[in-house]
Amino acid sequence: MIRPSGTALGLLGASVAAFGLVVGFLVAPALRRADERALECGRLYARIGKIDNARLERDEIRERVESAQAASRAVLREIPAIMDQAALMSMLAVETGSSVQSQNVTAGEPVPATPRSKEGFKAVPVTVEITATFDEVMGLLARAENDRRLVRAIRVEIEKTTRADNRRDTDWDSPFVRAKIELDAIYGTSSGANTLASADAKGDAP
Repeated sequence: MIRPSGTALGLLGASVAAFGLVVGFLVAPALRRADERALECGRLYARIGKIDNARLERDEIRERVESAQAASRAVLREIPAIMDQAALMSMLAVETGSSVQSQNVTAGEPVPATPRSKEGFKAVPVTVEITATFDEVMGLLARAENDRRLVRAIRVEIEKTTRADNRRDTDWDSPFVRAKIELDAIYGTSSGANTLASADAKGDAP
């Protein structure tokens, strides 16, 4: 039986020690770097999760803000500092055609818009007389109500049209109605221009 010599055993031991040193100097740092990278990846994933949550919260806040803005636009109107009568007439004008027989728009002299005349708000009374279909009259009223400026509907009179030769002939089926619409267009300044007023004030007389 062959026994390894002391020299061979010494060389084997030195080889094992050298291998251990190689493992210690090369493999161990690589394992530490892998652990550090794993920890860094975990932190990055956590930050990504926080960023995603922040984006979701931002989108929800943006949607709530847009919804609030839309709701405010539906109930608030702008009071211009100066009355743009041409724009007002253009908004109220309708084109004569198959659904509109005639229309007359007249504007009166400005009057105080509130009992406290010192506030500086003025109201221009506007009267619209129109012979048209009912839908056309309602469309005109809707345009006035939905205008960005504060235009208040004060009085609306609608009656069915009759034959020109016999105004008492109510059995005649006419597609037209005669309407008289009285409006107030508000303008002026109190504490500053472009004041926002509640659309609920549309139904209040000056």
